[in-house]
Amino acid sequence: IPEVCPPKRTKVLLIVFAVCLVFALGGLCILGILYYKEEFDVLRNQHKKTLEKLSRLNHSTGCALCAVHWIHSGGKCYYYSTVKMNWTQSRDHCVTLGGHLVIINSKSEQDFVTSNVEETHWIGLNDVDTEGHWVWVNNQPVNNSVEFWMKRENEISEPDNWTKFHPDGEDCAGLGHPGGETDFWMDAYSFEEKRFVCEAAAAV
Repeated sequence: IPEVCPPKRTKVLLIVFAVCLVFALGGLCILGILYYKEEFDVLRNQHKKTLEKLSRLNHSTGCALCAVHWIHSGGKCYYYSTVKMNWTQSRDHCVTLGGHLVIINSKSEQDFVTSNVEETHWIGLNDVDTEGHWVWVNNQPVNNSVEFWMKRENEISEPDNWTKFHPDGEDCAGLGHPGGETDFWMDAYSFEEKRFVCEAAAAV
């Protein structure tokens, strides 16, 4: 006849088993928490190191963010229009895009801007208020040491304020002329429709 455990002893064994089970589950939970905490710490450290590398990369390379369809260069963003407008419309459209008609401050900027155009484009330069006094759209006068007007050997160089088609003459500046080179400035009638270049500060 098989031996039958007394009820009291069975109850004690069940209690001991339950306690052991609780401790075992508790231990597993603690191990799981410690494991995931360790994994979280590793991921957090990796994320921190990645952010630090990106920060160093941004400072060392000048990386910056520009809006879609804008091109980054030298801490600025440039937008080359695909439509043609007169000078005033071009100026206003650049403002609606969060920028302004391009202001060229150096030879390197001139080279970059003109390297991306194949036809004449408006820039942010005009002498509307005072003939011969050329100012940018930020009301700053053009720097005589940083100007790229077209030069002619045997004729009048640009700007020539040609009045053949309008008595007020040519009051706005563009890159090059229709069908010609684009690496210099020429004055043009403000009502002419051209493509244009906008400029905005890059988001770093």
